[in-house]
Parts: sequence; structure tokens; C-alpha cells
Amino acid sequence: MTDADERLAPPPGYRALFRHPVAARLVIARGISELGDFVGLAALLLLAYDQTQSVLGPAAVYAARTLPALLVATVFSGWLDVPARRTMLVGLSLAGAALIAVPTAVPQPLPAIVAAGLLGAVRAAYSSVNVAIAAEAVDGSLRLPLFGLSAFANQVGQVTGLLAGASVTVALGPRAALLIDLVSFLLAAVVLAGLPAGRRERRKARPPATAGVRIIAGHPVLRGVALLTLGTVLSGALPETLAPDLAGGAWRPVVLAASALGGAVFVLVAARRAWLARVAGQVAAAAALGGALLLAGLLTAVHAPAWALAWANALIGAGGGWLIGAQATFARLAPRERMGQVEATIVAGNIVVSGCGIFLLGSTAELFGPATAYVVAGVLLLGVVLVARPDRLPEATF
Repeated sequence: MTDADERLAPPPGYRALFRHPVAARLVIARGISELGDFVGLAALLLLAYDQTQSVLGPAAVYAARTLPALLVATVFSGWLDVPARRTMLVGLSLAGAALIAVPTAVPQPLPAIVAAGLLGAVRAAYSSVNVAIAAEAVDGSLRLPLFGLSAFANQVGQVTGLLAGASVTVALGPRAALLIDLVSFLLAAVVLAGLPAGRRERRKARPPATAGVRIIAGHPVLRGVALLTLGTVLSGALPETLAPDLAGGAWRPVVLAASALGGAVFVLVAARRAWLARVAGQVAAAAALGGALLLAGLLTAVHAPAWALAWANALIGAGGGWLIGAQATFARLAPRERMGQVEATIVAGNIVVSGCGIFLLGSTAELFGPATAYVVAGVLLLGVVLVARPDRLPEATF
């Protein structure tokens, strides 16, 4: 554990978060946006399936979100720190509303897939600039609660939004659900427009697309935390991917949702504890996640009952919640004027690694069984923990 970690004060409660003029608006806008995003996603998925009568329709919606998001987080990442950040967030929210208006007006597969792809780019840029504003304008002690409550909003929005979006789409058609998403973008823009003006410091010239990689690679702690982050997202979607094969009947949705529920509970509780703000605590949590993956593999191998698998998936989801600590570390140590690009670099890495990881682990499950996939994921993550060990590195500052 480093001296800088030791000096980190315990995070304040969530009440202090909502009294902060910037943090309060960021978390409120994030909650509105997450709920609307998943309502709209459910509508796009069902629209694509109903129009094509094939699982390739929803798959195309998911796939379309990946490449534009990756381009924003790499090729165009240098632009994220150039405009004023409040202006950027409001503009991105309005762009999201304009994009979702297209399939709302023309509910056909092609407009839905194109809109989903461009919305993936908007989401990647929005997330990066959101973290950059937190690093620039939110006190260090409030960042972990902010990231924790934002992650909680994501988990709850995912469960609630998908359920509500699917229900509205079935009952009233996709236009109604997509209209809810459009309104959520506009509401988020109104909330974000009330953010205080930035420090009006002059932005430097647009950096090259590789600047984020160089910043992370040049800082020993950021490099180590980035490796742990990539090792974690490698198996991020594994519980949901394997759930349909491991449980049936009434237990299937429980096993499917257990990981998201575990993550939501963990981030809500851990965001108010100082230990997760420390790099050593983040390493310990990542190691615990590796252990949870091995436990899930063992339970699967011995054909444990579905309730036991649900608990194991909940532990995996909870273990993955340590990523809010990684966000806090990056916001604390990365240069503020380049925080948008640094966060975008992590987003790009997560997109690539999570996509490749779930494909490889899914193939492992298909060839050797779900238990092997869990074990491989756990062993890989524990190996990354042993290699990275950022808690033993000096915390040099920029």
C-alpha cells in the first residue's frame, strides 16, 4: 500500500454528493440516461427481431454498437478534451435524441441498426467526458460515491429499463418505447445544461490518438490498474452468457440477473468505504473476483443447485464492482486536461477485450463445458493480479 493511498480520507455519504453542484447533476443525468438507454435498447432489439424473424437481427444491433464506440475511443479520442466539457455533454445528449428519433419515425431494421451503432459512439464519448468532468470539478473524496452511484444506476437501469422497454414495446409498439428514450435524452440535456461553467482554462491543441495509451503506459500505477481492469472485463458477461445453459424454468431469470444484482448491491455499499479508493483494496477485490469465478466453476462442475449458482454469479457481479475504484484512481492520477482521452482509451480497451473475451470463453464453454469457462476466467484474472500488483508500485504524479 502506498503513502498516497493511506492519506485517502473515507468517502462522505451520498447526502453530500447531492449537495455538490456538479456531482448531483452528473448522477441525476446519468440515472435518467441509463434508464432511457435500456428502454430504447429493448425496443431496438425487439424491433430488429420482429422485423427479421431471426436472432441475427438483435445480434446486429449489439454488433453495430461496437465499432463506432471503438472509433470514438481511439481515432477520435483526441477531440474529447478540446471543447468545453459542459457543452460537450449537452451536445451529446441532444445528438442521442436526434439519433433515436430516426427509428422512432421509421421503425425498420436498417434505421434501428444504424441508430444503435451511432448511439454506441455517443455513449462512449458521453461516458468519457462524464468522468473527465468528475476529475476536474468534483472533490476527490466525492468521486468514489459518484462513480458508485453511477454504476448502481447502470445496473438498476439495465434491469428496469430492459423489462420496461420490452413490456412497453409488446403492449404499445416500439415507437412508444423509443419515444421514452428520446425524452430521457432531452431531460438529461436539461439537467446537464445547469452545470456550473468550467474553469475556462484554455485547452491545449488536440493531441494524437495515441496520447491516452502513452499516459497510461508511462504511469506505473495507472498501467497496473489498467491491466487489472482488462483482466476483469474479460469475463464481465460470462455469468449472463452461461446462465441459460445452467438453469431452467423459474430459476433461469434469477441466475441470469444475479450478477447485475450483486454488482448493484456491492457498488452501493463499497462506494462509501475508503478501502476501495486505495489501490491495494482494488487489487484485493480483483483477486476476490478471481476466487468467485473459481468457486462458480467448482459449483458448476459438481452440478450444484440453481440457487447456489445464483449466489456464485452474485459474488462475481459484486467482485466486478471494484471497477468504480479504478475509475477513482484514474481520476486522481491522470492529467485533468487529458482525462477524457485517458478514459476513452480504457473504454476502447474494455470494448475489445470484453468482446474477444466472451467469444473465447463462450467457445471454451461450448468445447469443454461451462465449468471450464469459469475456471479459465478465474485463473486468467488471478494471473493478471500476480503480474500487475500495482499496490507495490510508487504513485508518481503527473
